[in-house]
This record gives sequence, C-alpha cells and structure tokens, in this order.
Amino acid sequence: MEEDPVEKIINNIYKSYSVKFTKEAFKILYKLFSNIINNPDDDRYKIFKKTNINIQLKVLIIKECKELIEKLGYVDNDEESLIFKGDIKKLKQVNYVLKEHLNKIEDKLEEEAQMEEIKRQEDIRKQIEESTRLCNEKKLEREKLAQQCMNDRKEIEQRMKPTDSVAKDLKFGAKHVKVNFECSGGGNRR
Repeated sequence: MEEDPVEKIINNIYKSYSVKFTKEAFKILYKLFSNIINNPDDDRYKIFKKTNINIQLKVLIIKECKELIEKLGYVDNDEESLIFKGDIKKLKQVNYVLKEHLNKIEDKLEEEAQMEEIKRQEDIRKQIEESTRLCNEKKLEREKLAQQCMNDRKEIEQRMKPTDSVAKDLKFGAKHVKVNFECSGGGNRR
C-alpha cells in the first residue's frame, strides 16, 4: 500500500530533523489543526499569521512543514497570514499521525533522559571511586610519614640517652686545696 503524500511529508520531517526541533514543530501544527477540528465553524481558528515568531522559527523554517500546510489546504489570506480552506477529515487524519509522532518523540526523549541519568549516575560513581582511591592513598602516605616520625624519634632518643660521666682531672684553672681548721684551746666563751 502506497503511503499517503501528507503522511510521507510528516515521516520525512520526523526522520530528517532533530527530535527536539521536530517536537516543537509538530506541537504547534497539532495545536493549530486541533483548534480547527474542535471549532470547525469559527474562522478565526482557520487563520494563522506567518509573522508569528514561534511559527516562523519552529514551523515555517522547515520547508517540509510549508509543503504540508499547502497540501492540507492552507492558502494565502493576505501577505501576513494563511487561511485553511481544506478538508477537515484530512486534517483529523493528519492530526492523528502528528499525535502518534509526538508520542514517539516523547518516548524517545524519555529514553534519552533515562540514558543520560544512567550515564550521570555512572560518572558520579566513578568520581566517588576516584576520590576514595585518592583519600586512601593520602591516608597511607600520612601513616607512612607518622611511622617514619616515630622511628626517627626513637633513633634520636637512643642517641641522646644520658651516659655515666666520669670527671676528668683539670689541667687548668683553680687548684683545690683542702683546708682543715682546728680549734686552739680556750674555747669556752660564753
């Protein structure tokens, strides 16, 4: 079965552009088309301004979106706007396809977010492991330094231990003379 030309355009947009860019374009188109589907007799929903910045930057910038809008029955209303003159049944069909693609995009974005979260958690785990490894290395280094300090202290204490000293005869300086005082008689003084 041959693919509908309008669906082919939508699928081509989906395959050709980034997920986030496509999502923005499809969201705007889905809203524009839903407004017409939900209010088929209200002409103000059938018109959109080409000068709207969001429509310019998110929809009309994609050439396939312009082609899609034309194939659905939008025609120039004036220089600044387009008006829908197409078949609402076709619009409903296209909106269904857009919704399917938006759901796929949401699923894909959700999956990407989960993968990013898993990667972020893995990066955090690796950082924690690296920090732990570095801390353990520093701790071992501090322990080695503390042990070395203790060994150095013991060695210094061994070298500084007091030893018995023996006096040596001096060959210079004052001579010691022993003096004895004796008392001579008559020593009863009162």
